[in-house]
Amino acid sequence: MILAFKGHPMIWLGRKREREMLKLSKLHFDKVVELTKAFKEYIALYSSCGPEEYSSKYQMIFELEREADEEKERIISEVSRGPFHPIDREDIISLVLTVDDIAANLKSASRRLLYTDSRNVPEAVRGKLVGLADLTIEIVEKLGEAFNALIEGSKDTLKLADLVERKEEEIDEFRHDLINDVLKWGDSSGRLSDVLMVKEAVEHIETASDKAEDVADLIRRITVTRIP
Repeated sequence: MILAFKGHPMIWLGRKREREMLKLSKLHFDKVVELTKAFKEYIALYSSCGPEEYSSKYQMIFELEREADEEKERIISEVSRGPFHPIDREDIISLVLTVDDIAANLKSASRRLLYTDSRNVPEAVRGKLVGLADLTIEIVEKLGEAFNALIEGSKDTLKLADLVERKEEEIDEFRHDLINDVLKWGDSSGRLSDVLMVKEAVEHIETASDKAEDVADLIRRITVTRIP
């Protein structure tokens, strides 16, 4: 990003434009937070209810993901107009697209679970799915704190981004235990299709957390390039 000659009016205009776009990007991120909360509710229903209950919650996830897509398209259209340094433009677009990947993967995880009947899934596996959904909320909320700090120009931005990375490592460890339980269930149950769908759902949730870490990396990059 442009940092030399900080008093130059074009530098000031470019930085002002970047802040405006970051605020707009946060609206898209907030929609993804809303989807993540709906996903947590979906998993809670999956753990405790039958297909009729959790399939109805999936529709909400589907709608929220579509709304997030619309926000993403609006931001990309806005970024393509007006005063913007090419590097700034690339950072904003990368940020929005990677945040959108969080939503896409959680929707994919939800869809995989629709292909199963949760009543056939062991209680231990369902319980750990709830735990994984809880961790997913936590990492997205941590990411939101880092995002807000970036917009405000807070000195804590890098530290908050680091906390997102720590949370992703926790999720990765939790996922390994859950996959182990899923594979043990597969060895004893003979329900190959259910096992495959649950395993794929877990992998999509893990990918969503990876994307959250990628967003934190982008926040670090934007923060560091702002430092004179």
